[in-house]
Amino acid sequence: MELSELIHDNWLNLVIFLVLSFVSFIYKKRGKNNYFDNIIKYAVILEKTPQPKYQIDYLNNIKKKLIWEKVCFYKAGNIDKESIAISLVNADVHNLIELTQLDLLTQYFKITEKRITPLKPYFIKEVMVSCVEFMLASIMLLSNIITVFSSPWIINVIVAILTNVIIIIALFSFTLQPIKRLKIYLSILKDNAFLQRANNELAKIIKDKNRVSTDILEEITESEK
Repeated sequence: MELSELIHDNWLNLVIFLVLSFVSFIYKKRGKNNYFDNIIKYAVILEKTPQPKYQIDYLNNIKKKLIWEKVCFYKAGNIDKESIAISLVNADVHNLIELTQLDLLTQYFKITEKRITPLKPYFIKEVMVSCVEFMLASIMLLSNIITVFSSPWIINVIVAILTNVIIIIALFSFTLQPIKRLKIYLSILKDNAFLQRANNELAKIIKDKNRVSTDILEEITESEK
């Protein structure tokens, strides 16, 4: 079998190889960042020795920001997202929510008229993207299975099998976390009292924010007199 014929018969598989290799390289290059754990350890060590107040405040603020970023939304600056997260966690009496999933789990909910409501799955971007990925992967898998049983060339069979293995691994890698979040979302919906508890928590948040806003307004008014 000539090279040109091999490329002609397997050009799509070769494209998949290249794309998945590039994506894998990007993810691998990012690596695992341990700065969070390291700086927390550093701060704990420093706390054991006498420090001026500004240094203590500095360390406490760093820890607070890092914890907020690690767990959820420090960079996002999304008030609704923050309120949803706090409400969900405070309402989670049965430990349904994994904290590692909390950030992206908030996209499964929205605040409408001061109430947290779940989005329909077909309105959730992550779910729709995962469905598209699954359908495309299924088409490619089926195509390569047909190639395995119909191609007279052993090289085509080998390429098809290897491509299917890579597609399955990639599909598992890309959809594992969304599936986890979807399971949490469905578990929340099964708990009939969960959203009521979450909305009770949201009401507390809104009430507290209104109180703070009122206090600030009163202080400004007093200072202007």
